[in-house]
Amino acid sequence: MQDGDATRAEAAGEWLRTNKPEISIRWDAQEEHDEDAYRRLLKLLFSPRADNGTA
Repeated sequence: MQDGDATRAEAAGEWLRTNKPEISIRWDAQEEHDEDAYRRLLKLLFSPRADNGTA
């Protein structure tokens, strides 16, 4: 699914029904606020992708 080729919606839906991937995101909060980690997270989320022409 992530090879860069276009996939029809029906094929993608069938793949999801067959494979049923499980996604788990965990975030353990620390009592101490980490400004550097927060800054890195925001940069990852909102920076242009490296393969994008605007980067």
